[in-house]
Amino acid sequence: MLSVNLIYGTYGESGILTSIKNTQKMLRLLESEGVHFYKNAFKICDVLHAHTFGPIALILVLFHKALHKAVILHAHTTPQDVSDSYFAAKLISVCLKGYLHLYYNLADVCIAPSAHTKDVLTKTLKIRRRIEVISNGIDSSLYVCNKKRATEFKAEYALDERPLVLSVGLVFLRKGIVDFVDIAKRLPRFQFVWAGRILARPFFPRAARKVVAGAPKNALFTGRVRSVCSALSAAEVFIFPSYEENQGIAVLEAAACGLPLILRDLPAYSDFVDGQNCVKFTTNDELESAIKELVANKAAAKTLGANARKTVQSHDIHPLSKKLLQVYLTARRA
Repeated sequence: MLSVNLIYGTYGESGILTSIKNTQKMLRLLESEGVHFYKNAFKICDVLHAHTFGPIALILVLFHKALHKAVILHAHTTPQDVSDSYFAAKLISVCLKGYLHLYYNLADVCIAPSAHTKDVLTKTLKIRRRIEVISNGIDSSLYVCNKKRATEFKAEYALDERPLVLSVGLVFLRKGIVDFVDIAKRLPRFQFVWAGRILARPFFPRAARKVVAGAPKNALFTGRVRSVCSALSAAEVFIFPSYEENQGIAVLEAAACGLPLILRDLPAYSDFVDGQNCVKFTTNDELESAIKELVANKAAAKTLGANARKTVQSHDIHPLSKKLLQVYLTARRA
């Protein structure tokens, strides 16, 4: 029997929260392998697996290390992905750099959601501990798109029959909302929908508020949605203009639904190859051109979406749970 203490914070509607839920599902799958896990327990276990870097997590890390137990730290946060996210984020990212260097170096194993994040950990944060790349994962069974969901979503937000271009994520400048609005202005014959939480003041910077307020009529920021799958069902194309990601769970979700992906050319998306299972762009002109091409060429869009769906099969929680178990077993201290 292997006991695991899973520690995490309250992240609201975010990719980190999705990753935490997926880890819980992986641990349930591992119960048949003799794994028993606790959630946010002030308890010493064989393995401490932390999805947060707060003070309680730090205390538990130190206790587990003192008792020669395994410490696994999930590296969701880096200074780069904090910048341009919320009020005072640049200052916070500077302060985080030193703290995360010390914190992640306490781990027996750091888990990075992508090879890009591993690179950031080693080069920017100077992490000298063992780093394993394990995707944040996706529960493929949840992502089933259909016409009924599409109809419900369009009715809820009073959308018409124009082609719908979708993006999903928290409404941050870093996520590319400026480019999203710019492209919507260029393409009035398309509908642009951004599904994701809008932060309350004072966490929502003035610059981001101005972008949302200045959006054209064909661009809608929905705030929280009841079902991401409904939004994905209604879309013809999924775009992700974010400037920095550790992985981009929204991309995995859209791929699982078989949507054609248009992604900014970032190192985090190494599993996605331009022209095979996505289209990548670096400029807004390229983004505009890709949207028009995929909406007009439905055969090409369907092929890209089908290939994207195949790509995310390796990110499913079932194969990932086996990788996670191996990390636990090999990280245990003698």
